[in-house]
Amino acid sequence: MSRSTYSPEEFRRCFPLFQQAENRGLVYLDNAATTQRPAAVIDAIADFYRRNNANTHRSSHRLARRATEMVEQTRAQAAAFLNAHSSRELVFCRGATEALNLLANSLCVGLRPGDEIVLSTIEHHANLVPWQMMAERYRLKLRYVPHTAGVPQFDRLGEVLNERTRIVSLTGGSNALGLRPDLSAVAAQLRDRSLHWIVDGSQLAAHEVVDVQAIGCDFFVCSAHKFYGPTGVGLLYGREALLAEMPPWQGGGEMIAEVGLYHSEYADLPHKFEAGTSPLGALAGLNAAFAFLQGQDRNAMAAHEQELVQRLHRELTQLPHLRLLSQPQHNLGIVAFAPVDAAPADLAHWLDGRDIAVRVGHHCAQPLIQAAGEGATVRASVAGYTTWQDCEAFLDAVREFQRIDASKQPVGSDSGDWQGDDLSALRVERLAAQRGWQDRYRELMRWSKSIAPKAAIRQPQNLVRGCESEAWLVHRREDGNHFFAVDSDSRVVKGLAALLLSQVDGRSTAEIASLDLEGLFADLGLRQHLSQSRSNGFYALLAQVLRFVETEQ
Repeated sequence: MSRSTYSPEEFRRCFPLFQQAENRGLVYLDNAATTQRPAAVIDAIADFYRRNNANTHRSSHRLARRATEMVEQTRAQAAAFLNAHSSRELVFCRGATEALNLLANSLCVGLRPGDEIVLSTIEHHANLVPWQMMAERYRLKLRYVPHTAGVPQFDRLGEVLNERTRIVSLTGGSNALGLRPDLSAVAAQLRDRSLHWIVDGSQLAAHEVVDVQAIGCDFFVCSAHKFYGPTGVGLLYGREALLAEMPPWQGGGEMIAEVGLYHSEYADLPHKFEAGTSPLGALAGLNAAFAFLQGQDRNAMAAHEQELVQRLHRELTQLPHLRLLSQPQHNLGIVAFAPVDAAPADLAHWLDGRDIAVRVGHHCAQPLIQAAGEGATVRASVAGYTTWQDCEAFLDAVREFQRIDASKQPVGSDSGDWQGDDLSALRVERLAAQRGWQDRYRELMRWSKSIAPKAAIRQPQNLVRGCESEAWLVHRREDGNHFFAVDSDSRVVKGLAALLLSQVDGRSTAEIASLDLEGLFADLGLRQHLSQSRSNGFYALLAQVLRFVETEQ
């Protein structure tokens, strides 16, 4: 179908999750983390276990033959999906993370101390940590593409290349910003150099047709669950000559040709890298995912996604008090931003209350987010089934959150001493009387304004462990009564702390011991609406309050 006739609604109907009653109003914008699965993939997994379940290669019976045929057919499909020369160049892994660990362990064995590996600051942790581990083990040197505020300048890659560069491992698309490097420009700078070039294509494979021959890389990795396939399986492409030279990473069954007591002969490609029993059900689902994608107009789908991400960026730039980290140009379907005057986790939780799924945090790209001057961002990511109506619902919810969050916060003190907050006006009855979760959430946001900033207590020894967002709590006892002060960057955490301290502040040990604070939390219906981490934050604050009280007895 052409660009003008592409229908995300029609595409969406292929996905059973959206047809469930509880999900019909769901706005799913967490596709960079994982996409949903079409019925064809789900059915293929179930059908394998229902009709053909057996282990591969090890038996001559018909079920084993069918399973083996399915695996090798999937491998051939994978080679076509990436335009590899042959299926011998395709290794099945549990995902891109395992594939990168395989490459790090196998390629670094032959390196010498002082050899260099080049990375970039936008890499997923899976393309940082394995190389860090190998650098420490083999005394290698890590170098990084020059960057500005964490964003690499790939046109300056040549500045960090030299005669000791052995490996260049770069993302094909940032999972935190959506940034897609110009891989042709990277290839031009690596041409005629004696090194291995790896592309982490986890985000790229979901949004573009991948041609590893056109890219020119030596290795390419991706995870099936990013492009509508099952979890637990991914692809490692490698040039056949390079794979043949590499030692296997893991040992065990399947990857051997002959085993003796003191020496073993490894299997031929690609099986020498596939130790143990393969995830056969997932491979059946992956085979179906390839067939499903072959039936789609990938170019029209990509154009639709690009239109969404362009419009989202335009709309978000019109909103005050938001800092956009992503850019619409060269973007693989992601908008990433941070509220200026609120914790990103608070906004994400507000969106969840509206049945809008986004991701909040550092997105396994912590060095990038920190270099950008943030601790966390809100990330919304689109897919082929995302509609503009989804995006409008997201934008409306962000605007509503801003209206709630816009009222003036109390002014804190930078003095070395601390004072508690006046919580006398807070009434649990008013919170309980709110009819729905959205109204109760608004009430908690109002309660959070009772907690003034307290720079003096933001010390490591006052940090409460277990809160999703950082929170600091202090305590003192006067005339037999307990007094507390709290601070946090999160409005939700402040609201929950205000609820807790409204019950315990200024009370005696006996009075606090008589309270059923966990029961109060449950009775207010907060447990069912707050995320597990937010509930844990309340309980972490409660546990610290009780420790203070018990210590002072």
